[in-house]
Amino acid sequence: MKIVSPYDAESRYCQKLTTSSRKEWCGYRDHLTETCGEEPHVIVQVATRPAPEQDIDALLQIHQRLVRQGFADLEHFVDAGYITPESIDQAACLHNVVLTGPVRADPRAREHPGFAKADFTPDWDARTLTCPRNVTTHPWKVTRDDRHERLSVLFPKPACRACEARQECTGNTEGRGRHIMLLPQPLQEIQTRVRREQDKWWQHYAIRVGCEATVSETVQVHGLRHCRYRGMAKSHVQHVLIAAGTNIIRLSERFLPGTSPPEPSRPESRLHRLCRTLPA
Repeated sequence: MKIVSPYDAESRYCQKLTTSSRKEWCGYRDHLTETCGEEPHVIVQVATRPAPEQDIDALLQIHQRLVRQGFADLEHFVDAGYITPESIDQAACLHNVVLTGPVRADPRAREHPGFAKADFTPDWDARTLTCPRNVTTHPWKVTRDDRHERLSVLFPKPACRACEARQECTGNTEGRGRHIMLLPQPLQEIQTRVRREQDKWWQHYAIRVGCEATVSETVQVHGLRHCRYRGMAKSHVQHVLIAAGTNIIRLSERFLPGTSPPEPSRPESRLHRLCRTLPA
């Protein structure tokens, strides 16, 4: 990573693409974790990371700190940038955290109306895969994709060519067999289960509503995106102070009318005391 600021050697350039916009900045990336459910929602964890680092790379540090703070048996609601089958498995095994968020949908299911990966039945002992038309593959091969272990499954060409659903299933006209990439068994089972549950758990996931308002509040009210210090350590202090200020404002607004602590009266000035001693 090259230096992009002559004033802050740790500052980095980052570009983040979303479905509706593109964000560019030089500096750092801030991760806020807040309570959800009953109000007031308070920020309980702040992580400051290098700007080019992906959101999911900060998840291990966030969970480690939450455990050290005494949080146990957590359900952590995150957006799609933090969640993969690997991160769900890691959170459960290392920190006993239930990670809830939208796993990326099967891209093949969006491209073709035919069979998606979830429609195929794996035999983990025989290392084979069976399609909905009862065609079984030869044993799959272990490969690596993006430095992660994957299982490459290729259906025989003659069986796919003779299948009535070939065009919808394979999506090609060259007569090739269907090719599917599976995750290792624990991760594939997680991916399949979450994708099936996602159509039903949106009401449960809605407890996370308002998280974008927290981002807007820290940015618009407290100037989160205006870094006042140099270096990641000092910038982290700024992020913590902003989170603390946000919590103070939220907690102060929770007093009901008539229950706020009485404000101390202002001390009487010398002029007021003098005026009271003068004859009417």
